[in-house]
Amino acid sequence: MKIETNVPPSALIKTDAAEVKVASSAPKDTTKAARSDGKQPAPVKDKMLQWFARAGIVPSNYSAIEQDIGKRVTRHQFVKAQRKLKNLERILELASNYSFEQSTSEEIDPDWFFSFIELAEDINAPAMQELWGKIYAVEISHPGSFSMKTLHILKSLTHKDAKLFKIAVSLSSRKKGEHGLKIIVGYHQKPSLLSMLRLAKHHQVNIAAHGLAYPDLLSLMDLGLIYSSEIETGELNIDSRSQYRCGPETYYLSPKKRGLSLTYYKLTSTGVELARLIHGKAKSRYLEELFQVLAVDFDLY
Repeated sequence: MKIETNVPPSALIKTDAAEVKVASSAPKDTTKAARSDGKQPAPVKDKMLQWFARAGIVPSNYSAIEQDIGKRVTRHQFVKAQRKLKNLERILELASNYSFEQSTSEEIDPDWFFSFIELAEDINAPAMQELWGKIYAVEISHPGSFSMKTLHILKSLTHKDAKLFKIAVSLSSRKKGEHGLKIIVGYHQKPSLLSMLRLAKHHQVNIAAHGLAYPDLLSLMDLGLIYSSEIETGELNIDSRSQYRCGPETYYLSPKKRGLSLTYYKLTSTGVELARLIHGKAKSRYLEELFQVLAVDFDLY
């Protein structure tokens, strides 16, 4: 995951005491490895030094400044504060790019705002900064949209986690009249009275083929975005017809016989809050397979 800052490995940084130069003069590694673009990758030691330099830290034996602990602490604190400030400025800039109509005169909770600031200042990845910018824009427009719990969970998300969650949202359906989101994976046929000794039949979609393998589900469960087990509805009424929406796609389900129940993974309340930030299309291949599986015992509209 790429982290962008405005502090390169060799940069002049002004402090109250003096102008100091963060320099790396580590011994060069003569080992070379070819890359597809013809350029040579930076030696591992140089990479180590470069990343620490972005935090205002260089090994004392490589430092060009005076060997004074106070100055080294000042440099580190300055670079750290500069990075946090740049992160917040970028998030504010991104939030300002979203246009939301003010629908209420209610102000956001000050405690929420300052918690947001403390968490957001450490968000370095551009893709994650976009999410935080959206959260702030939505919260200003509709205070109370995101809980502090959601902020803390979002803080723990990596870019990879966010991509997995985006896939999960693209597979999620919302039933008309309900607030929650479900990843429908199939249905269960309960044994009839005439076949009590027969095993119950399961009909399921392979969601791993659509980008969400079981280890990915476990990761999202650990993060508190999806409930930790597969859920089964009660027996569906044979005379019922339910409307679902997956992304922009709307479909209707009606069981053809008794003893049917849907199986699904459910997003938590935090997952539902964060799903509001994601505006993606439903995975058409997933819906096609889901409809094929359900068509055996359901009428689809």
